[in-house]
Amino acid sequence: MASNTTRIINNSGDLINDSSWRAVDSVAFDIQTYYLWVILALGFPGNCATIVTVIKMSPARSLTVYIALLAVVDNLAIVNKLLLIVLLDHKIHVGQLGCKVLGYFGNFLTTFANWLLVAMSMERFAAVWFPLKIGQSWTFKKSILAVVLLSLPLCILFLHLFWTMKFLVEKETGTYHCDIYKEYEYFMMHIWYWINILVYAFIPCILLLLFNLLIIAGIVKSDKEQKYLHGNKNTNSGVDRHRPITIMLVTAAAVLVVLTTPRCLMLILTPYWNPDHQSMEGAVKYLLDTLAFLLCDLTHAINFYVYSLSAKRFRGQFIELCLCRHHKATQNHTLDVSIPCRTSVRISMKTLSGEKTSM
Repeated sequence: MASNTTRIINNSGDLINDSSWRAVDSVAFDIQTYYLWVILALGFPGNCATIVTVIKMSPARSLTVYIALLAVVDNLAIVNKLLLIVLLDHKIHVGQLGCKVLGYFGNFLTTFANWLLVAMSMERFAAVWFPLKIGQSWTFKKSILAVVLLSLPLCILFLHLFWTMKFLVEKETGTYHCDIYKEYEYFMMHIWYWINILVYAFIPCILLLLFNLLIIAGIVKSDKEQKYLHGNKNTNSGVDRHRPITIMLVTAAAVLVVLTTPRCLMLILTPYWNPDHQSMEGAVKYLLDTLAFLLCDLTHAINFYVYSLSAKRFRGQFIELCLCRHHKATQNHTLDVSIPCRTSVRISMKTLSGEKTSM
C-alpha cells in the first residue's frame, strides 16, 4: 500500500517526516482538549468533600478557614478555566467583558490558591515553633483578617487585565480567543510576564520550601527535647498535638512545589526557546508545555486525596461522616435518593504565561 506520508525540509536543509511531528502535535492537542474535564471530575467532588469534612472535624479555627477556603478557590479556578476554554472552543461570543472578567479571575484564583498554602505553612510554622502562643496569636478572627489582607494585593495586581485584554475574532480562521491590545504588548511580554511568574510560582514555592523545612526542623528539635527531658515516656506537647495536621499540610505544600516546578521551567525557557511550530521540536515543546499545564492545574484537584492519604484523622472523619449520614437515613426511615454521578481549539494567549487562558 502506498504511503500518504509527506516530507518537508527543515531550516537546516534536512528532510523530516511530516507525519511524525503532526502525530506528536495531535497527542498534545488531545491532552489539552480533555484533561480539564478529568480534573473537574476528580477535583470538584474532592474539594466539596474537603469543605464538609474540615468543617465537621472541629470548631471554627484558623486552619478551618484556610483549608475550606482553599477548596472553594480550587473549585472556582477549575470552573473558570474550563468555562473560558469551552466558550471559546464552541465559538460563543463572550465579548470584551467576558474575556476581561474570566481572564482576571482565572489569574487571581490560581495565584491566590498558592498563597493560601503559604499562609497555612506560616500558621504551621508558628504552631510548631511557638505551640504555647499559637492559640492566642492565631485566632479564627485573625485568620479571616489575614486572608482578606492576603487577597487585596492580588486583587489590585491583576486589575490591569481589564484594560490590556481584548476579545478577538479571527475571520480568516473563524476562531475566537482572548488577546492583548497592541499598545500593551511590550509591557505584557517583557515586564508583566516576569512579574506574573514571580507572584504565581517562584515566590510561593520558595516560601513553601523555607517554611516547611523550618517546620520539619522544629519537629525534629521537639522530638530530641522530649526524649532528653522525658526519656521514653509518652508526652502530649503542643507540637505532638499539631503533628498530624502539620504532616498533612507539609505534604500538600510539597506536592504543590513538585507539580508546579515543570511549569516554572517551561516559563523560564519560553522566551529563549522558540522553535518552528511545524517541526518536531515545535511539537515536542507543545507537548511538554501541555503536560506542564496539566500538572499545574492538577494542584487544584488533588488536595482532598493528599489530605486523605497523609492524615488519618481527616480520612477517619470523612469515612465517619459518610457512615453517619447513611446510618441516620436508615434509622429515620428517610427516602434514599441516589444522585447519579454525572474539541478544543488551541488558544493563543501571549499574555497570560502562567496558564493558557489564566494563570
